Amino acid sequence: MRIVQKLLYGIGGLLALILLFVAICHYNPGLASKIGNGLQADSGKSTPNNISVTGVNPTGTASGETAPTGNTSTQSSSLDKVNTMAALSMMGMGPNPRLVSTTATTDVLPVAQAAEDEETLEIPSKVASLNGYIPVKATGTEITQKQADEILSTLSKGRTGERLTFEERIYPYYYMLNATQQALYKQIYANADALIDNFSPVKSIVSNDLKNAFTAVVNDHPELFWLNTAYRYKYAPLGEIAEIKLSFNATSNDLDKAKSEFEAAAKLIKDSTYGLYTDYEKERKVHDELISRVKYDANAPMNQSAYSALVYGRTVCAGYARAYQYVMQQLDIPCYYVTGFAGENHAWNIVKLDDGYYNVDTTWDDTNPNTYDYFNCSDADYAGNHVRKDLSVYLPPCNGNKYSGLEVNPTASSTTPSTATTPSTSTTTTPSTTPSTTVPSTSTTPSTSTTTPPSATVNNQQITVQTVRGGGDNGYLYKLEDYYLTCFEAMMATNSNTISFDVIVLDEKMWDDVYNAYAYGDVQEGFIERYLVEKHKNSCNISVEAQLRSDGSWLLHHTAYIR
Repeated sequence: MRIVQKLLYGIGGLLALILLFVAICHYNPGLASKIGNGLQADSGKSTPNNISVTGVNPTGTASGETAPTGNTSTQSSSLDKVNTMAALSMMGMGPNPRLVSTTATTDVLPVAQAAEDEETLEIPSKVASLNGYIPVKATGTEITQKQADEILSTLSKGRTGERLTFEERIYPYYYMLNATQQALYKQIYANADALIDNFSPVKSIVSNDLKNAFTAVVNDHPELFWLNTAYRYKYAPLGEIAEIKLSFNATSNDLDKAKSEFEAAAKLIKDSTYGLYTDYEKERKVHDELISRVKYDANAPMNQSAYSALVYGRTVCAGYARAYQYVMQQLDIPCYYVTGFAGENHAWNIVKLDDGYYNVDTTWDDTNPNTYDYFNCSDADYAGNHVRKDLSVYLPPCNGNKYSGLEVNPTASSTTPSTATTPSTSTTTTPSTTPSTTVPSTSTTPSTSTTTPPSATVNNQQITVQTVRGGGDNGYLYKLEDYYLTCFEAMMATNSNTISFDVIVLDEKMWDDVYNAYAYGDVQEGFIERYLVEKHKNSCNISVEAQLRSDGSWLLHHTAYIR
C-alpha cells in the first residue's frame, strides 16, 4: 500500500512540474522556441562541389512541412529569436527658443553563421573590401493581445495579390516557401508595388514566416527598388503578428520619374546585347557593360538597390547583383540574387545557361583592370572565398562547365582604368533633388553671397553648417513631408558622424507641426529609419533648436550624432 501511495505522490509531483513548465512557456513563448532550437540536430550534409552553405528551413519547423531543396544538399542551422528595438526619446524646452531631441536605433537580425567555413576563406586582397551587402533588418514591438486583436479587426490588409503568379525559373525564392508564406509574399509584393506601407497580414503568421516571405520578395524582385530591405512589425505575446510596416526610400516621393530613369538606364545595357544570339554572349555583354558603367562606392545612397547602380552609377555588391539580376531578367535569362559571406556579408548572382548554373560576381570583377576572375564559376571555384547563407542555400548548385574559362582578362596597358574600386566621397552624382545649400545668416534673411560654408566645432569635431532650402514661399518649408525629405537629403549628403544643418519653416504653425513630430516620434518613421538603413548606421540622435525670425518664419538648427 505504501508503494502505491509513493507512486501516486511521484506521479502527482511530475504532473505539477509539467503544468508549471506549460505555464512558464505560455507567458514566455521565447523559452519554448529556444529549447526547441537546442534540441534540433544538424543534418550534417554537405553541398555538391564542396561549396559551404548555411541557412534555415524557410518553411519554419512549426509547420511540419519540409523545404523544397531541388538538387541542393544543405547544412541546416536554427536561428534564435532576437528582439530588435527602436528607442525614441524626446524632450521640449521653453517656448523661444524651443529644443526637441530624438534618438533612434535599429539592429540587424543575426543570420546563421558558418564559423569554421568563414574562418577558412581566403579573400584576395584586391577584392577584400568590395562587399557591402546588408542583411534584412526587422524591428519588432510586442503589444498586448487586446491591442493585437483590435489591429487585426480594423487595419486593412491592403492589396492581397492573391491572383499574382510567379514563374519558377525566374523567381525561385517564392517556391522555397510554404503555402502561408507564399500568400504573405504575394501580399508584400502587391502592397510594395502599390506603395502601401502599413497593413495586417493576410494569414495568421509569426516572425519567421514574415522574415522568410519578405526576404524572398526582395531577393526575387530587383524592380522594387523603392522598397528598403527593412521592415517593422507588431506582435502579440504568443508571437502572432498583427501589423506589418514596410519602408520605402527617397525614390518613392516621385516614383514615376524614378521608374522612368531606372528603365532607361537598364535599357541602355539591354540594348547593347542587340545582335547577340546566345544567352552566354548576352550574359557576358551585360557583365562587361555593367562594370564599365558602375563604380564601387560604400557611401552611395540606396546602395542595396538596383537603382543605385543603374541610375547613380555608384553602389556596393548588393546594387551590382540586383542590377545584373534585373537586366538579365529583362533578357529572359534566369539570374538569381545570392547572399552570403565572403570576408564580410556579400551578394552575387547565379545564372542559368543551357548546360547548368554558374556563379557570377560582377562586384569582384570590377577592378583595375576589370577581370573575368569571378565570371561563370562553379561552386568548386567559389568554395575558397564564397559561402551561401539564409534562403540562398536553397538555390541550385552551380555545376556548369561549358562556359567557364572562355574569357581572357584584359591587361592594364590595354584597358582604360576603372573609375574606382574604393569608396568615393564625391557628391557630383547625388540625386538631382539634393537641396541647394547657402550660408546660415545671423540676419533675418539668409545670405547667399558666400560660397564657403562656415565651420563649427561640436564635441571637438569640426563640422560644416549648411542652410537647406525647400519648396514653398521664398524657399521656406511648409509641409511635414517636405521637411522629412529635406532633412533626409541633408543628412545623406555627408558621411560625417556629426551633422549640422539649418532649415527655415514658413511660420509658427509649421514649427509646431515639426515639434509635435519629434514629441510623438513621427520623425523616426518620417526620415530617421530610412537614413539609418541607407547609410548602414546603428543609431541617430538629433536635437533641433528653433529661433523666431523677424518675418514670422522659424530657423531650425539641427545637430545629429550618428553611430
